[in-house]
Amino acid sequence: MSERLFTPRFVALWLFQFGTFFSAFQLLPVIPLRILALGGSKAAAGLFLAVYTIASAFAAPVMGTIADHIGRRRMLVTASILFVVFSLAYGVVPWLPLVLIIALLHGAMWSGILSSASAIMTGFIPISRRTEGLGYWGLASTAAIAIAPAAGMFVYRFGWFVLCAEIAAFSALMAVWAAQLPAGNVRDESASFPRVAELWDFRVLKTAASFAMISFGYGGITSYVAILSRERGIFPESLFFTVFATSVVVVRILIARVGDRHGPKVLLYPAFAAFPVAFALLATAQSQAQMIAAAILWGTGLGAAFPAFMTFLVTNTDEQFRGRTFGSMILAFDTGIALGSIVVGAIGSRWSLGTAFWFAAALSCLAFPIFLNTSRQLVRGTAVAGTAPHAGT
Repeated sequence: MSERLFTPRFVALWLFQFGTFFSAFQLLPVIPLRILALGGSKAAAGLFLAVYTIASAFAAPVMGTIADHIGRRRMLVTASILFVVFSLAYGVVPWLPLVLIIALLHGAMWSGILSSASAIMTGFIPISRRTEGLGYWGLASTAAIAIAPAAGMFVYRFGWFVLCAEIAAFSALMAVWAAQLPAGNVRDESASFPRVAELWDFRVLKTAASFAMISFGYGGITSYVAILSRERGIFPESLFFTVFATSVVVVRILIARVGDRHGPKVLLYPAFAAFPVAFALLATAQSQAQMIAAAILWGTGLGAAFPAFMTFLVTNTDEQFRGRTFGSMILAFDTGIALGSIVVGAIGSRWSLGTAFWFAAALSCLAFPIFLNTSRQLVRGTAVAGTAPHAGT
């Protein structure tokens, strides 16, 4: 009989993750409109998202390591309380440079929540069902992102400050919710801050670079697929996103347990092979059917790869540093998204978006050899760490 996965603490943390993403993604799609209202340009609106994403990416390993030392639940509570402050500040600040400074701080604390919550959740998931559990864990953010932008746009009709106040109230609720969560396994909630040498694990960063090769194209998809669809007369423009999101959900429900039975690489290697083909299909798509095929392949690859990759990292790193481990993955993935959005746009402007996605296809081919080479070092490092009394898998 398999161990129970959907325990009360799993559900409680899943709901916290959903609520946090629901709060953030009410704000992020709407704030460009606020920047335009303040007199900023479209470029300035894009700069906000770039600052937020880059701050989240580069702060992630640091925030994850700090959480490992001071307590991951404590990080969730602290970040949620600060989100209340940030949300209200967005509501009243009329000066664009100050808005960008708030975005910098907000993005950094956002990565603290992402890394800490994921690290706690790994302690709630039975090892025998780890890939499956991490797959369902990822659906919390997927579900929130599916409905939050529409909710944010609706509340925005009543005024910018009303939206910010509503998000602040939601963040306050999440702070209270986080305070009631089980803490998970931590070394010592009264521990001091980490040393500088502990902030980064370069073995994990090297392996996570494989995902940066994939997320580069993801950044291009997020920013430019709707434009590509319009240029080629493929409607609705949201078709790719709808099919992609549905594919992610279906894959995680149907095949996640395959990774638990046969190992994460059984899912990871086919996913690595799927990404270049998906980008190539997207680069050449001229019809709804071709766009749907590209979206299904991309969603299937990402739906399988994410829980499989997280399972591999968790299994081959020290339990006491899981916040840092997830932070390293966030750094790689978000850096790829940010660079992809910029470079795909530049190539698309100079040549065409089709050419840009061919470039993304070529770059994604590097994911497999990077993983194959660097993951061996990670596994060997685990064998050494396993001799220490505090080592965990």
